[in-house]
Amino acid sequence: MAASYKMKGSLHTNDLLRGLKARDPEVFAGVYRHYFPILFAAARKYIDDKSLAEEMIQDVFLNIWEKDLAPDHPAALKSYLFRALINRVMNHFQREKRLRHHHEALQHLSEESYLCTFIEEQELRENIHKAIEALPDRCKKIFKMSRFDGMKNQQIADSLQLSVKTIENQMTIALRQLRATLLENDSQTLPPDAKLKILLFLLGV
Repeated sequence: MAASYKMKGSLHTNDLLRGLKARDPEVFAGVYRHYFPILFAAARKYIDDKSLAEEMIQDVFLNIWEKDLAPDHPAALKSYLFRALINRVMNHFQREKRLRHHHEALQHLSEESYLCTFIEEQELRENIHKAIEALPDRCKKIFKMSRFDGMKNQQIADSLQLSVKTIENQMTIALRQLRATLLENDSQTLPPDAKLKILLFLLGV
């Protein structure tokens, strides 16, 4: 950035203040170039990013230009600029803190949701396992061969030397008991997605 801008007269005259309020481009540019180095040095004490520090200073002057926010007394200009800059630095850190808090909250929520889903899946598997183990021995064996080994009724019948009709009857008994235990049990309230998973499992889908 350029060094102090050579202007006619002092930077602390009423003419300067009138020039700022009148949005005189030459006066405005002169004030900007004069104060930029010290404002930049002040901003860099708190802001590591050089570009961000420059943007904050530019924002201070843009605010003066657009909203006619120049101080009423010329001697107060320097303190006004520093105060405006510090306000922007503080706002930046407050915004960063909120964003960081928001991000951490979302991350925590995401991790918490994942953990809840994982726990629900584990509980669902355990409930299904317990319900299957509670089946009568023959019924349990046939059901496992069907659902876990992927065998057809005819294959199970051939393997166990039973009729296909017997296999079908045993599967009907197994499904009826599992449905009553897992889906129709009033002691447990399952979310819709859990009920769907159980139903698909029972149907062998």
